Formats: sequence, C-alpha cells, structure tokens
Amino acid sequence: MGLVFLPLPETDEKRIRDAAVRFGDQHLRPHAIEDDENAHFRREAFNEMAKEKLTCLVVPEEFGGQGLSHLCYYGCLEEVARASGAMAVTAGVTNLVQGALTQFGTADQKEKYLKRLVTGEYLGAFSLSESASGSDAASLKTAARRVPGGYRITGTKMWCSTAGHADLYLLMARTAEDRTKGISSFLISRDTPGFRIGKMEKKLGLSASSLAELIFEDCFVPEDRRLGDEGQGLAVALSQLDGGRITIGAAGVGLAIEAIERVWRYYEEVRGEMPENVRYAAAYGYAECQAVRLLIRVAALEKDARRSITAIAAQAKLMGSDLAMRVTSQAIEWMGEAGYRREHEIERLFRDAKALQIVEGTNQIQRLVITREMERML
Repeated sequence: MGLVFLPLPETDEKRIRDAAVRFGDQHLRPHAIEDDENAHFRREAFNEMAKEKLTCLVVPEEFGGQGLSHLCYYGCLEEVARASGAMAVTAGVTNLVQGALTQFGTADQKEKYLKRLVTGEYLGAFSLSESASGSDAASLKTAARRVPGGYRITGTKMWCSTAGHADLYLLMARTAEDRTKGISSFLISRDTPGFRIGKMEKKLGLSASSLAELIFEDCFVPEDRRLGDEGQGLAVALSQLDGGRITIGAAGVGLAIEAIERVWRYYEEVRGEMPENVRYAAAYGYAECQAVRLLIRVAALEKDARRSITAIAAQAKLMGSDLAMRVTSQAIEWMGEAGYRREHEIERLFRDAKALQIVEGTNQIQRLVITREMERML
C-alpha cells in the first residue's frame, strides 16, 4: 500500500490520487532511470496523462477540463512526483499556460489553444526569465515592437522548462518602457518564423524535463496572439506563479515520501532489521511530510476561495523543497553505499530535490516574500 496521506474518504481527491499512482506505476516508474540518464522526455507518457485527464484537473468543464479543486490538483502532482519529479514539473508548467488562458484568454484563444492544451495535443511552456532578470522579472529586456497587424519580437529568454518539446509558449516581453506596466504576454507557436530554441541546458536534476533558451529574431506575432491587454503581461505571469510555487512544494513532499518508503523497503527486503536510529529519523521525516501536506492543503483551499496566496505559496514552496532536500540527503546516508548507487534511485530523488529549491523563484526569494508579509503584520 505504501505511505499515504491521511486516510481519505471516497472523494474526488482520493480518486485523483489513486489515478495518479496508477499512472506513475504504469507509465513512469518502468522508465525513470533510463529517462534520467538520457535526459529523455517521454511524450507518450504525457499523452497518457492527458488522456486520463490528469493534466487538466482545474480547467473548467466547458473547456474540456475536469473542473475540480486545487486539493485534487496538488495531490495529483505529489503522487506523480513520487514516480517522476520531471513529469510533475512538466505537468505543472503546462498548467501555468492553461491557467493564464482560462483567466485572460479571449473566446477565440480558448477555443484555439486552451482546448488543445487540455487534450494533450499541445504541451505548454512558460517563459519569463532572462539572463539578467531571473528573480527581478520586471527588468526583462526582450522587446515586442508594435508594427501593423501585430508585434516584432527580438531578444533571448532563459531557463524555459519543456522548451524544445512544447507546442505553445507563453512569453512575456517588453512593449513599453514602464518597468511593470510595460510588459505584455504573447502566445507563440513552436513553428513561428523568427523563433527558435537555443542552448539546451545539461542539468544536475530533473533531467527528463528540458530547460533551454528561446531566441527571437525579428519574430512577427499577430495581435490576436497577445494574451490580455497590452501592458498586462506581468499581471498574467504573477497570476500563475503563486500556484506554481505550491506545485513545487507538493512535488517536494512527493520526493521526500518516496525516499522514506524506498529506504524502509530496502531494509525490509535486503538488509533485514532497520537500525533504531534510522527508524526514528524516518518517522520524523514522515511527520514533517504530513505537516507540509497540511500547509499545502490550506494553500489549496485559499486558492480555491480566490484569496491572496502569495505568502502561503512561498511558505509551501520553501518548506516542501527544503524538506525534499533534507530527507533525500538523509536517505542516502541511511542506505549507505546502496543509497549512492543509481539502481536504488535515491540519488536521483536527491538531485531532483535540489532543483526544486531553485525553480519557481529560489528559496532565498521565498524567504524574502515571507519576511515582507511578516513586516506587514507586525
């Protein structure tokens, strides 16, 4: 049965968690080591995830989604992360694009793009960062110059997840000099002339999820590809980033739980009796996982209630990713030499956990967000 969240009644949340476990067992675990070693994104697995409607849980039913709660969504990604942190991140990224289209898209954009994202025909990518504007997103330089019928985009974006595999890129570019109100967002198809994928990064972890630069060379984008009003791009981006941070927290819990369970089974099946110090340390790690799960649960309820989640999202991301890093590191020590070998996969969980501390805003940035919230309260 494995380590599970608090026993759940027969609800949508339990149904989705169970479906995510089955999906991971059938389509992700058998290839996890191979895909990590080869930095291979398994599109057919993503297509199966979409076929089971696990990639569109919160999208309204009118657009083909399941119209479920964020409790279901974050629970799903936690279970998927146990089998593949890379696939959890991929699903989370395409959900950022779905969320932005749901909130800001025109009827035509929803019909043309959102429905294809929901079915898995399209895979989405989200591009905000640049080499000199990672944490300070408002300082981005990629320019979108107005021309008859649309915009000409020139510049380079960095660290775009799913780049090279995605079919639709949500791009933030500068349309005016104003620091925050001079940014607009655009929907870029992968075959748009003047747009190409640059350097593919070689990474420590999450290897089966690509990361690359995007290069725009006088790339013409029709006006109907702008998402939201001109100057609304930063608002479009920020509307999704808080939810994305909760996603990373949930993935972190998944990695931590997976590491604890693998250590437990290793001692049961290979080494025999587990040393008392390891049992106690694993018990404490499991208790921490339950605590962070409850934090994520509160964040999900707040998001479903459409209240501000900036501070609690930062807390969820910080606590979930730090937990994953701490527990996976300890798990290697608990298993000794075996934990260091690829066949037991603990070292992959450890490498993936490190990535979670960096993506969606580094944990140093999350601490800054939290301290600002504390200053407002005190």
